[in-house]
Amino acid sequence: MKKAASLFLSILMIISSSIYVFAAEDTSVEFSVKIVHTNDIHARVQENASSGIIGMPKLKSIIDDYTDGADMDLVLDSGDLFHGQSIATLVQGESVAELVKACGYDAMTAGNHDWNYGKDRLKELAGIAGLEMLTGNVVDENGNQFFNNSYYIETAEKDGQELKVGIFGVIDPSIYSDTAPTNVAGLTFTDPVEYANTAALELEAMDCDVVIGLTHTYDPAVLASNVNGVDLWLAGHEHTDIDTSVTTPDGSTAYVIENGYYLYEAGLINLDCTLDLNGNITDIECNADNAYYTDVSAYEDDQAVKAVLDKIIADESVILNQVVGSSPADLDGVWEHLRVDETNMGRAVTDAYLLETGADIAFENAGGIRASVSKGNVTYSDIIGISPYGNYIVTKQITGNQLKEVLETSIDIQTKSIYAYETGDNSIWPENSGSYLQVGGVTVEYNPSLEYGNRVLSVKVGGEPLKEDKLYTIATNNFVAVSSYYPQIANAEETGEYSACDEALINYFKQDENTILSSVTTARMIQTDVVPTTVPETTVDITTTPTGTASADATSATETQAVTTESVKTATPDSAESNNSGAVQTGGTVAASIVLVCLLSAAAVYTFYKRRLD
Repeated sequence: MKKAASLFLSILMIISSSIYVFAAEDTSVEFSVKIVHTNDIHARVQENASSGIIGMPKLKSIIDDYTDGADMDLVLDSGDLFHGQSIATLVQGESVAELVKACGYDAMTAGNHDWNYGKDRLKELAGIAGLEMLTGNVVDENGNQFFNNSYYIETAEKDGQELKVGIFGVIDPSIYSDTAPTNVAGLTFTDPVEYANTAALELEAMDCDVVIGLTHTYDPAVLASNVNGVDLWLAGHEHTDIDTSVTTPDGSTAYVIENGYYLYEAGLINLDCTLDLNGNITDIECNADNAYYTDVSAYEDDQAVKAVLDKIIADESVILNQVVGSSPADLDGVWEHLRVDETNMGRAVTDAYLLETGADIAFENAGGIRASVSKGNVTYSDIIGISPYGNYIVTKQITGNQLKEVLETSIDIQTKSIYAYETGDNSIWPENSGSYLQVGGVTVEYNPSLEYGNRVLSVKVGGEPLKEDKLYTIATNNFVAVSSYYPQIANAEETGEYSACDEALINYFKQDENTILSSVTTARMIQTDVVPTTVPETTVDITTTPTGTASADATSATETQAVTTESVKTATPDSAESNNSGAVQTGGTVAASIVLVCLLSAAAVYTFYKRRLD
């Protein structure tokens, strides 16, 4: 009996132990960390239904809805936030910073355009926004981190366990030149991989269970694959969607996410984090989604954020009427005029780009100029009317030969636009009429009646004759910089990024009157009817296109009247005759034919009489 009782107690103890072990194994705690992530907003803070831009008031409603019930919530941004639209540039980013604070952002890393108001102003904006600016690989001349704090750490408690999340940020050193040099003077962007590895180790030493890296970089996946200890990378700069994972050097997995641009979407990221009985992280599962405008258009605006935005708009309406400079002449920004010839407004805009960048040459597409300005005071409102898109200036380098190709394309667009303008037929305006280029820094002599490829007769850059193999620095807006109509420019690497176009215009109109007057009255595109003395033999279609409108596609004279340029250059008024095909024959050719006929006739007569004599 005792043996039976002893056996029963033993079995009971085994069962109890098993239950205890099972219970112990089941004491893990799961935390839900909800993150709302944005990048490359470029000051698109106002809702625009037609463009699909969410806007800040609606974003706040999304944040509140998505993070409701989470164990921890984070609102993070990966740069290029404070700059890009007039609502921001009018007050050097303060308006955006106020809206960021109203939306409850926790931390961000700096993008290249966030430096556009200068390094000290960026620090101020971070303070106004009430967030941590995490860009730890930026150091001053003494090697000290430029921003105040290296990390942002947040904790959450649940069922007796504590989850700690640490966040740091880095910027890509290769985009150091993507803002004006004065904006980052005295600063160095150090190796992001080296800094990130150090930051991850430090956060681990601070008992962080999850490490998040914010970055503004060209290739976040490559960065992530070279860094240990980071669980999630949130990226910006490339204006794209990324949702992937990479293997780190120690064999771990790191998630990499980027969420488009311009607030066309918001990133919704859920990290499911599991802690064991001892508080050690055992699992992190990342689930990411994108909230596009079509998904969230039914959301009501957050009224508190809307009130902030409404006040900003009202306050800026006063600023818009402030005088920023003056113009000594009426400047022509008429839609049609900009597409058929250079205008004095085009000269002002391109010279503003030259003033801003120190480039050799400047281009502005006709479609980038949206208003005229009257002689006299120039207001903020006038500036925004001229350049409303929030574009910024970039510099690139192209050869002299590529410059000629760009000019040939621009003149070809111009000739087609002239035809539409002169006939009054709006239906035949070329689709790319807005890509005709206003120019600065060059003097171009051209003959639009010649064939495409031969119209540019001479080019001077800065008063010096063009050298075809020389590299020239061009300044243009970021739209033209990637235009498919100008692959010579699009395929060139950027050498710098500068201020917004409207800011450059403000600085231009602050110059003295004589400087501006000289700028807007100096012609750059000089049309001539001169035909060069040596022209490659070719043909031009002149039956269906009026003078000066020959297309780049007109490379053959099939079923058309043709002009042989080799003949034209030697023809004279008293010797030229036209044949049935419309080709011009020279007097020399006719004379040679007559001599040949005479010789043949003489030979025939000689043969005839010789036979009679024989």
